[in-house]
Amino acid sequence: MAKNILIAVLVLVLGSWFAYYYFSDKEVIKRQLFGLAAEISKDGQEPPVKMALKMGHIKNMADRRSVVIIPDRGYQEALESDLIIHYLIYYRNRFTLLAVSLDKMIIVVSAKESAEVQVTVTAQHQDSAQAAPVKKVHQVGLTLVKSDKKWLIRKISIPEDLLD
Repeated sequence: MAKNILIAVLVLVLGSWFAYYYFSDKEVIKRQLFGLAAEISKDGQEPPVKMALKMGHIKNMADRRSVVIIPDRGYQEALESDLIIHYLIYYRNRFTLLAVSLDKMIIVVSAKESAEVQVTVTAQHQDSAQAAPVKKVHQVGLTLVKSDKKWLIRKISIPEDLLD
């Protein structure tokens, strides 16, 4: 009898811990950003419908107006999410291969429903004129806000070299 109670309590404690961890703000943000990297990536020519679905998912991850900062150029501007998607489509269409991966993610969630993220982004891209993919590794900063139980990108700081 005591053994069954101990097993039930252990299962309950482990299940609670897993639910707390899995649904914590940091883990939700981490999964969302890994999904974003997967949506930005492409391998070869994409059908327009597939690209539209990916861009729709990305648009849903951005706030209605997001601040884009490119410190190397002294550029900072609040852009509508539609315009950001147009820029992203233009950027992706330049390459036949674009692989984006994230590493070394530091997430600081504040009590005010916002989060600061520093992440190392590795981007490999290749166009039709290149024999081998070009690999770039840079630090990117993001500010996310929680709105309607969703984390939305409010601000992003991107190094200039990552855009070239």
